[in-house]
Amino acid sequence: MAYTALDVTKPITPQTRQVAIDAERANVVALRNALAANGAVQGFNYSWAGGTIDQPTQMQYRRGAEWIAVIVTWGTLGGDAGNATKLAYFYSSNSGAAYDPMTDLFGKYVANMTYDAAGNCIAITWGTNYP
Repeated sequence: MAYTALDVTKPITPQTRQVAIDAERANVVALRNALAANGAVQGFNYSWAGGTIDQPTQMQYRRGAEWIAVIVTWGTLGGDAGNATKLAYFYSSNSGAAYDPMTDLFGKYVANMTYDAAGNCIAITWGTNYP
């Protein structure tokens, strides 16, 4: 069976209910496979801004006018030193002219990372506390 890639143009209307469901199912599977394979969705190009190449303050993923920005805060003391301590996720549909937080159903869009003294990540909690 041939691999079915993500197709952001589907489902479309009008079409039968079953055809729409099949298209949605194929897209969910394609997204799952891309994330499982490499942690990124194919078609979004990566770049960074601010900070340094090994500790950027913003990671950007772009596909046409759709941009995703991840704002990164880096730790400086103890087990946090050199590790990302906060990741805030934003989406733009207009090439970065304006961004909206990528909130879940509870308004949370910031991953707060906790480290032990040895620098091992021991917890990730989601919140709304940005920056």
